[in-house]
Order: sequence, then structure tokens, then C-alpha cells
Amino acid sequence: TLLLGVVILVTIFYQIYNFLFGKPCPNFPNGPPRLPFVGSYLFMLMINSKHLHLAALKLGEFYKTKILGMYLSNFPTVVLNDYDDVKEMYNRTDFDGRPDLMLARLREPSFNKRGIFFADGPDWHTQRRFFLRNLRDYGFGRRFNELEIEAHHELSNWIDMLKYGAKYEHENEIIDKNGCALVPHLFLIPSPNIFLQVLFLERFARNENQAALYETSKNVLKFFRYSDDYGTIVSIVPWIRHIFPKLSKYNILRETAMDSYDFIKKLVDRHAENYDENIQNSFIDLYLKEAQKHEPVNEETRFSYQYDQLVSGCLDFFIPASAGSPMQMAFMVRRLLQYPHVMTKIQNEIDEVVGNGRLPGLDDRINLPYTEAFIRETMRIDTMVASGLAHTALKDTQLHGYDIPKGTIFMSTLYQIHLQESVWGDPLNFRPERFLDERTGKLCLSKDKSLPFGAGKRLCAGETHARNSIFLIMSALLQNFTLQVPDDVKKFDFDSVITGINRSPPDFRVKLVAR
Repeated sequence: TLLLGVVILVTIFYQIYNFLFGKPCPNFPNGPPRLPFVGSYLFMLMINSKHLHLAALKLGEFYKTKILGMYLSNFPTVVLNDYDDVKEMYNRTDFDGRPDLMLARLREPSFNKRGIFFADGPDWHTQRRFFLRNLRDYGFGRRFNELEIEAHHELSNWIDMLKYGAKYEHENEIIDKNGCALVPHLFLIPSPNIFLQVLFLERFARNENQAALYETSKNVLKFFRYSDDYGTIVSIVPWIRHIFPKLSKYNILRETAMDSYDFIKKLVDRHAENYDENIQNSFIDLYLKEAQKHEPVNEETRFSYQYDQLVSGCLDFFIPASAGSPMQMAFMVRRLLQYPHVMTKIQNEIDEVVGNGRLPGLDDRINLPYTEAFIRETMRIDTMVASGLAHTALKDTQLHGYDIPKGTIFMSTLYQIHLQESVWGDPLNFRPERFLDERTGKLCLSKDKSLPFGAGKRLCAGETHARNSIFLIMSALLQNFTLQVPDDVKKFDFDSVITGINRSPPDFRVKLVAR
């Protein structure tokens, strides 16, 4: 009896030890222990709950590795903290999967796995190809004169608001009577409105109805800031939302997600009501026509050309334009306030190439290398998606000698690789010139090793559109205004950062002085 008790006790302790310190396979990367329900996530929260990418770096230092093994809930996870490892992972199709996260599902009314950015498999491939191929016809991801004309109309109205003040109630929050603008709210209308022109061939005119777009963009901003780059506790322990809906942030995440979904759905509904199969006036018409050729697949994780997939797909492209790009441009404004000589160089370049008789266009981009270099340098040093978007291994494979089981989640600390000394030399030095050819002064793309949009087949589908719209918005802003710290701000905060899914500065004000 005593021997049996000892055996049982040893077995229990062995099982506990194996659970806490065991690996999914013997040759898996080293990392922190696993706890019930949460895996290693609790250790990250204990190290740095506000900036999980920094917690991952601390763990990598502790275990003396750039390839960190851990668990998120019960899922084996690898965190990559080195440029070469991240680049290899991005470019291998073995790792093109997406984890099934509650943070992605709660964006859809029935919690189905829909959309483009967080889906995988043959459905994802088919939908992504259709969206990109047909959105290109309306200017997405390429030069398109009609879209650029509409973008300039949008930016002209925006500049008028900034120069002459608010005309509508919602604009009072963006620009005050002293000419000080709230950032990133400054960009929450022009950035998504330009994309809506692509999607629906129309945008919100400058009137009181534009408030709906502004409020939705604010809610997307809130969603980004209240979540985190590892999916929040709602993704790690999904059932916790039923017990602690407020404490787990589920309530605010669901509320803001549904607001943006409903906003896009209303626009899609309006176009669908006027659908005529003989006339294709927009991308929505093309999708609805294609949908008639396919049987709907009403499953939780499978989808075809069906209405909820159309809405979620449109939403996936709208969300980065509504708050993602504005968050990145907020970093740019803050860098310009920190380095006024950089702003002067950009303005001199714009004055010389474009003048002040028209807005800068995409044709000018090649002749504005310093402006473009500034944008790229900000995207590098102020990495917006600090841990990248999660990937998963689609099969049992290997990476740098480690065995990787199928289903392993991969996180890539883009924040770290954009500050990696072996790649950049002087990574903490804000120096747009690093992307210019020393002899000609032209932009040298081969020098840009940054990965703000990822790489490989999972490269952000909106990269070209985002780069184009950010260039148009920032160059128009600097052509027309000089940016200054407001007179009533005694000490400007150049360092604070909010880390959610994306990183951004806390809200701040900037004084716009017309040129």
C-alpha cells in the first residue's frame, strides 16, 4: 500500500512537472513554463503587461535565445526576435496559417471565421485573390488617375477645415479655434474616406453625415488600443468573457467591433439594394455577381462568396485605413515636432518640386525622395505592429534546427528587428538619409530592410494603398502647414506609447501654422 501511494504521488508530480516544463516535442525551443488555462501568457503579463513585445524580449534575454518557445493557452508558440529568422518564417509557405483567435471572431456577429486577414486555407486564398484582383480596377494597390483626383478633392476639403476651422459639430473635436489639431483624430476622416472611394466609388462629403465615419474610426482606434498583440486574455481563455466580460475587455472590444461591422454593412446593404446584374458600378456589384455562381457554405470556419464574407472582407480592408494609417501618421507628426529640421527639409523639397499651386500627387513621389525616406524611417523606428500578425505552422516542419509541430503559433517581434544593430548600424538614430543613395540622393529601396507590412504570401494586402495614401496625406499637410508644439504645452511628451494590436502615441495636440 505504501509503495502504491509513492508510485501514485510520483506519477502526479511527474505529470505536473511535465505539464509545467514539458515541450510539445523534445527539440522545441526553450522558454517559460506553462500554467493551466493561460499557458505562458501570465508570465508575459507579469513582466510587462502594457507592452507584451518588450516582455517577449525580456524572456528571450533570460533564456539566452532569439527563438523563444512557450505556450499561449494550450497552443505551442514560438516568438522570433531576430531579423533573419523572421524573414525566413514570413517567406516560407509552411507558416502561412492563421491561429483561430477569439479577437478575430468577435468582429463578426455570429463569431464565424470570416474575412481576409485572419483566415487561411483554400477559402482565404480564393477570396484574397478575388478581392485584390478586382479592387485593383478601382485603384487599390496601383496608380489610378480617377482615384487620385477624388483623393485630392478629399484632401482639399480637409485642408480647408484645418485652415479655416470647423463647420460641423464633429469637426470641433479635431481642430480648435486656436488652430490646434488633435492627433491621430486629425487623420480619422481623410484616410478611410479615400479607401471608401475605392470600395464604393463614393465617399462621405464634408457635412454632418461625415460624423458617422469619424465616430466609426474612433471606435476602430479604441478597438486597437484596448486589445493587445497576443490577442488579449479573451483569445487565451475565451470562456472568461462569460464570467468577466468587462474586466477581460470583452465588452468594449465587442461593442467597438460591432460598430465598425454595422457601419460597413449599411454601406454594402445600400449598394446591394440597387444591384443590377447587367451593370457593374463598383466592387460590390462585381462580388454580388460572382456570388450568384457559387453555393453558399454556411459553416463556422468555411465560407464562399456569401454576404457575411463580403461584409467581413470589406471590413478587413477598411479597418487599417480608418485607424491603422492614422496611428502611423501620428508617429510621423510627433517625429516632425521632435526634429523640426527634418520638417524643413521636406517642405523645401515639396516647394521645389511641386510648388503651392496644386497638391502633391503620386507622380511627384519619385522626385520627393527625402519625403518618402522620412515616411519609411518613421515606419521603421516607430514600429506600429510590434509583434506582427500571428502565423501558424501548416504542417510538422523545422526552423533553424528546431522541430516545429503543426499548429504552432508564430509571433515575430518586428519592434526588435527594426532596432537590430546588426541590420541598421545606428537603429536608435532617427535618420531618413539611411534610405537615400549617397551619390544621387535618390531613394534606394534595397536599403530598406524594414518589414512594417510583413513579407511573403501573407504580406499585408493593403501595403501599396497605405503607402500611397500616407504619402498623399502627409505631403499635403506639410505643403500647407508648419507643425509646432502648442503654446500652452510646457513639456511635450515625445516618448510615451500605447501598445494594443498596434502601437501609437497617446492623443496629443499639434499647432498648425498655415504656410
